[in-house]
Amino acid sequence: MEKFSLITYGCKLNQADSELILGLLSESFQKTSENETDFVIINSCGVVEKTERKIKKKIEELKKKNKKIILAGCLPLISKDIIKKVDGVLGPKNLLHIKEAIEEIKKGKKPIYLEEENLNKSKYCRVKVRLQKNSCIVIVPISEGCLGRCAYCATKLARGKLKSFSIEGILEEVKFALSLGFREIHLTSQDIACFGLDYGEYQLPKLLEKIISLPFEFRIRLGMGNPQHFKQILNSLIEVYKSEKIYKYLHIPVQSGSDRILKEMKRGYRVRDFLEVVEAFKKEFPDLMLVTDVIVGWPEEKNSDFQKTVELIEKIKPRIINITKFSKRPNTEAERLKDLPDRIKTKRSRILDELSKKIKEKDGKGFVGRLEEVLVTKKGKKETYLARPPHFRAVILKNAKIGEFLKVKIKEVSVNYLLGEILQPN
Repeated sequence: MEKFSLITYGCKLNQADSELILGLLSESFQKTSENETDFVIINSCGVVEKTERKIKKKIEELKKKNKKIILAGCLPLISKDIIKKVDGVLGPKNLLHIKEAIEEIKKGKKPIYLEEENLNKSKYCRVKVRLQKNSCIVIVPISEGCLGRCAYCATKLARGKLKSFSIEGILEEVKFALSLGFREIHLTSQDIACFGLDYGEYQLPKLLEKIISLPFEFRIRLGMGNPQHFKQILNSLIEVYKSEKIYKYLHIPVQSGSDRILKEMKRGYRVRDFLEVVEAFKKEFPDLMLVTDVIVGWPEEKNSDFQKTVELIEKIKPRIINITKFSKRPNTEAERLKDLPDRIKTKRSRILDELSKKIKEKDGKGFVGRLEEVLVTKKGKKETYLARPPHFRAVILKNAKIGEFLKVKIKEVSVNYLLGEILQPN
């Protein structure tokens, strides 16, 4: 059996695409380390320049080892000069050609699949890989592309406009995963909140209702969604979130606390729209795990704009802040803007990072002594296991079994996790 190696960069959507690649190759190829194979597949991300530099450096290292490289994902559609550095290319909408690409390379050809294709990946089950021994988590994409026109975003150049997968196809994939023993379903997308809008209506609440009606014991973690779309489905979404099968976890990016900057970014919402969604969820679910994204150092960001971001974060107290220093990407509107000095970006990033640490420290203290029902999801470091309670904060356990639901007591806290003790059944 031929061997291959797979390296993944980027978000949950990229991880899901890597699962698709694994599923497509699992019957004919054996996955191994990059040192033991001739073929290395790099599933790339092109969101920020720093990641692009990492990928280019990795390609150089692999080429010195005489490896054949297939570059998949978004980067070849964003920075096309990278195509000449590899042996084959697959865009995010062309992954179903992975076997063909390998065969062409073996014949001395250079396959390049970057054309838009009307292939519904939801018809090809990404989870047809045997259940891993160290995890019961599966990632299920529900759409491709988005409806945004953000001035800085290069991902839309690669993934295109919104293409929602069919509810029936998603349900089939989820049921198959549950039948294999997966117990934590991560629904993901570039913007999960606008699911179905390309068919004329918001369909996320409807999709969730159908999934939670499946006769299995499991949990759902919802991916990132933008404020302007969450706002349109706010009441119906909160209602379906009341199900015990859905983690009280909300990933909603704000990017800036300044309406002026949001307008320049062409984000499509105002700070008050973001706050309306966040405050409604926090009111209904006091233990909500809130996650947001912030871009620091936008070219036109003044100190006063940044201070508004700091004040917003202090107000909403997100458990996690994904902080990104602005970097220009090719063929975006923001590429023409005059960049801020890196020292300013770094300073602002550090300020938010310190604020995030303080919020996490205070957040964890409120859970000491709490009794929680958790799902053990995967193996942790050394002899520990990672578990998730309804609010999704990480709970570290000993002597657990992946896939089981347990009653635990929270004994200690750290900045990044809660330490739990398993309660013996009566």
